[in-house]
Amino acid sequence: VILGGIHPTALPREAIRYADAVVIGEAENCWPKVINDFKRKGLKKFYFSKERPDLGNLSLPRRDVLRQKAYIITSMVQTTRGCPFCCSFCSVSKFFGRTYRTRPVECIIKEIRDTRSKFIGFLDDNIFGLPSYASRLFQKLQNEKVIWMGQSSLNITKDLKLLKLAAKSGCKGLFVGLESVNSSSLREMNKKFLKPDEYATRVKILHDHGIGILGAFILGFDSDDGPIFEQTLEFAKKINIDLAQFAILTPYPGTAVFHKLLKEKRIFNFDWSKYDGGNVVFKPLKINVEKLKERVDWMWREFYRFDQVI
Repeated sequence: VILGGIHPTALPREAIRYADAVVIGEAENCWPKVINDFKRKGLKKFYFSKERPDLGNLSLPRRDVLRQKAYIITSMVQTTRGCPFCCSFCSVSKFFGRTYRTRPVECIIKEIRDTRSKFIGFLDDNIFGLPSYASRLFQKLQNEKVIWMGQSSLNITKDLKLLKLAAKSGCKGLFVGLESVNSSSLREMNKKFLKPDEYATRVKILHDHGIGILGAFILGFDSDDGPIFEQTLEFAKKINIDLAQFAILTPYPGTAVFHKLLKEKRIFNFDWSKYDGGNVVFKPLKINVEKLKERVDWMWREFYRFDQVI
């Protein structure tokens, strides 16, 4: 049994209790050594490569081994790794680094064709992160006649030329972290560059280009108090997003929020199965545990009420 990925990388000493070996960080450079050590019965407990893998030499995933009916979509593709931002609740930059690394566009097109699907999901945390690269990718995608969805920041609406190109290439929906209507919470999560008073205008720009938006919010930061739930729900409706996600702040291991709350002895539940964005595992500052859970559940029900979605 060999474990790898974000959680084992954050807590390798815990992970090794359940495995014969743990791969820390990205696996591509380590994997040949892991296999060779296994074959000669010399498997080590931990593997780690100081060098980042060459994204031009990645093997195509074996999608044929997936149980197709267990997934909504299996044609998921990654074009870049890394993120220059360091949001307090996010583990991406800790795992993939704080710079964007790109795969050759021709490799992306080959993988898309290999999926034999006309609906593609891009896993990148911000597919528009490097505009010059995104532009080359979208130009090639136009020839593939696919529909695709991905993740982005609202900053894409400031580059109308690139946004139009994305729409022409098949973009029909974006997951966007709107995070909070509370400016203090945005500063707390290290995302003070977000401007909630601009959200409605930017959502309209996406809609004008035929692109839907799933806006994600996080509740439970130290600056959040009792009225935040009603404020966020009304705000989500007002800015006219197509779908909404309301998550309870979750201190994932390895993140700045985790280390902060751990130091303050506010994490009371270390059952990782509860670290799903829908359960409270720490003591909030201005809201009690039960209310945080109860009100976020209420937000989901209210936003997706039948008379709200028809």
